[in-house]
Amino acid sequence: MKIGLIGSGNMARAMARGWGEPVLCTDSGSGSAQALADELGGERVASNRELAERVDLVVLCHKPYQLDAVATEIGDAAKVVASVLGGTDTRTLQAAVRRRSGVLPDP
Repeated sequence: MKIGLIGSGNMARAMARGWGEPVLCTDSGSGSAQALADELGGERVASNRELAERVDLVVLCHKPYQLDAVATEIGDAAKVVASVLGGTDTRTLQAAVRRRSGVLPDP
């Protein structure tokens, strides 16, 4: 199973180190994705959309306020989405991903 990390901060780094596998990851321009890929092997992917298209599971590890933008980017490309976003309940996550993928209309 290929897992991709959107966001490459502390939570993503901790999970990826625990898996001990090469990673596919993105960041918002901080350089942390490249540092993580260099440390563990793998690749910094150019966009969240590309990452979603290339993996079996997308793990959202970015800042919670970025959820709508990230959901818009990945659209319907993500097969399965998991989240470690602080303060974001399942209902909010499901609504954002469904709405941005075209499954549900915007409110």
